[in-house]
Amino acid sequence: MKDFGKKYGPWIFTAALTAVVLFMLSACTPSDAKVTESTSATETTTAKQTESTAATTTTAETTTVPEETTKATVPAAVAEGLTGNWSCEDLASDGKTDTSFYAMYIKRNGYFSLYDQEAGNPGISGFMKNDSGTSVDCVFETDDFDVPSCWKLKAEGDTLNYELDGDTLKLGHNDVWIIFHRGEDDEDEDIVYEHLPRSLDELMTFDVPKGYLPDMKYKYNDEEWNPVVQRAYSNEKDGAFSVAIFSFEGYDCLGDYEQKIDVEDSISRLKDKREIDIGGLTGYIGTKESDDTEDMEAVAYVTYGDYVFEFRFTNFDDVITEKQMKTLEKIAGSVKFN
Repeated sequence: MKDFGKKYGPWIFTAALTAVVLFMLSACTPSDAKVTESTSATETTTAKQTESTAATTTTAETTTVPEETTKATVPAAVAEGLTGNWSCEDLASDGKTDTSFYAMYIKRNGYFSLYDQEAGNPGISGFMKNDSGTSVDCVFETDDFDVPSCWKLKAEGDTLNYELDGDTLKLGHNDVWIIFHRGEDDEDEDIVYEHLPRSLDELMTFDVPKGYLPDMKYKYNDEEWNPVVQRAYSNEKDGAFSVAIFSFEGYDCLGDYEQKIDVEDSISRLKDKREIDIGGLTGYIGTKESDDTEDMEAVAYVTYGDYVFEFRFTNFDDVITEKQMKTLEKIAGSVKFN
């Protein structure tokens, strides 16, 4: 037995030691493999997260809308080529109607006036709309409605055809054309109503009392009256009322940058001021003297979002009657904001 141990002992010890080492290696190798796989998976996940972050950043950069493109710009009512000042040729296309004394201007908001530049007499004026590229529908101002003798226009409104060739404009009706050539534009450019909504109708609706008709004679600042942000109606017996965006971002309803209006001050100066519900919001109503005359007016204000609306009733007298005040209250009370 001793001889066996001496002879085979070293070999048995070596074999046992080898078995132990192999066992330990077999136990450690899977773990190391898992660590390696885990590390690889982590690196892959990190790479994917990096790609995702990069993609998100790229998407955000791609979809960012420049601030200036988010403004609600009021579109022009007529083609740009129509706007400006125009002088007239001596004769209409019929060869006999004298048109040499006519001149015309057309504003960006569609307001136009064809007038006698020699005598200063008005001809026709109003608003152009529904520009098709070859014709415009016209709503005429009925005071001083003096139509060129070669045209047979309807006072309540009619259509004028046009042909525009650079600085030459032909306006036609009943197959007779009046020919204009572009003159020098005024130094004062048309107001660009970028800070105003596209239409008052987009913001609110209200009921017009029976017997009140759209009034183009009652307007602010003569031809600069802007139908986009104002509405005016009249009744011969009772007077006229208007609804306007009175102030937005500190501008008056016509967008004149130099005529910032203090709405709070206007409200504080109302006589007999009291609160009134307008479209579910708290508004204020009272009376005040007209800005231009000593006539009294009933006025109501309400703030909706960034806008201040003014409701005004004018009867061209020095007293506002109870009936007229109730009319204004009824209009204001019918308001619904869109």
